[in-house]
Amino acid sequence: MQHFRRRCLLLAVLLLTISPALFAQCGVERWSVKTGTDPDAGKVNLNSTTNTTISSLRAVPAPSPIPSNNRVSPTETTQWVINATLTEYKLESDSDYHLVLSDASGNTMIVEIPSPTCVGSGSPFFAGIQNARAEFDARFTATTSFQTANIPVQIKGVGMFDFLHGQTGVAPNGIELHPVLDVIFNPGTQPAFTLSASPTSVSVAQGSSKTTTVSTTVSGGFNSAISLSASGLPSGVTATFSPASIAAPGSGSSTLTFTAASTATAGTSTVTINASGGGISHSTTISLSVTSGGTTSQLLGNPGFENGSANTSPWTLTSGVINNSSSEPPHSGGWDAWLDGYGTSHTDTALQQVTIPAGATAATLSFFLHIDSAETSTTTAFDSFTVQIRNSSGTVLSTLATYSNLNKASGYQQKTFNLLSFKGQTIQIFFKGVEDSTLQTSFVLDDVTLNVTQ
Repeated sequence: MQHFRRRCLLLAVLLLTISPALFAQCGVERWSVKTGTDPDAGKVNLNSTTNTTISSLRAVPAPSPIPSNNRVSPTETTQWVINATLTEYKLESDSDYHLVLSDASGNTMIVEIPSPTCVGSGSPFFAGIQNARAEFDARFTATTSFQTANIPVQIKGVGMFDFLHGQTGVAPNGIELHPVLDVIFNPGTQPAFTLSASPTSVSVAQGSSKTTTVSTTVSGGFNSAISLSASGLPSGVTATFSPASIAAPGSGSSTLTFTAASTATAGTSTVTINASGGGISHSTTISLSVTSGGTTSQLLGNPGFENGSANTSPWTLTSGVINNSSSEPPHSGGWDAWLDGYGTSHTDTALQQVTIPAGATAATLSFFLHIDSAETSTTTAFDSFTVQIRNSSGTVLSTLATYSNLNKASGYQQKTFNLLSFKGQTIQIFFKGVEDSTLQTSFVLDDVTLNVTQ
């Protein structure tokens, strides 16, 4: 019996001395909303903030009933910023840091920082929660008992209505900022910077690139370069910042380019943008979607004019344009389209009508052009070659380029133009050569293609 009592006493001592963190657990009520794993989490724009006050949030009517797994718009779909006084704080049994804020009139409300270990990695709030937790830990050590702070703070977090159960500092309507995504102590007096990205959702096809802009704004005399990096990239995607560091005093922007290899993993990922400088670190997130590259098709008929002069379809050309003379040899094959070259006033045209599908993700017009001219001027364009996009009625929608005798050169030059803006339209690809009354200029066209990906 005495040995049994000693063992019980020893067990009791061990239970009293073991750190409470070992018994830490995660929350239950509205936990998906509190940590950003609910189906409405994507409705929160993490790169847009709205300044508010404790009294304003306390005045918002509480929903009835409070949904367990959805958000109440706009209060719970907004990232709020509050300037107030942090009066006290503690570590809750659900591993949250429970912070009590107060304004000058004594109005209070709760804001909470979950433990990152209780947040799903797919949460768009994950990086912000890690950031806020680290900022708080660098200043205070939370325990299971309330401790006094009485320090001015600026809190950034997402609105959330909690159930009322007598929490210390709770607002009458149960409104909280939960989770907190950023904490600034003594705002306005301490060097600080903010981080944002626009747009916050980027879609890139396999084998291509897309960009977004990352910006920083400094305050409180912050004066340091801010280095940028990205994490959470899907396989086959690289991220490049230009510049990679925002120079002193740290306020500016950088272009972030996502490049997806043709073998990049398709799907949507949450990419974390990290910024560090002057001993301060912040992060923000971007929703990155990698889509399949699709199928590319060449839409133009008879692209190299290889049907010859007897059958120019589907091209419509002026007489005598189709050529197989060695005087102006083709880029490839046996035929080309030789516009002008008479040394007299003359106009030649070539057009083909085509429909670019509405679902196109890329549309590229390409052709090879050789300009041969007897003109000797280096300043005056006597003869011209115009590339246009027209609608099916012949109305000019866009003049893509104009070349002249000034562009003469030996051999063919490839020209390429993006026609994606004409997707869903039936257009005419139109070439026009105009020659004046003396000294010939030949505009020789070959291998005209329109590659469309969808």
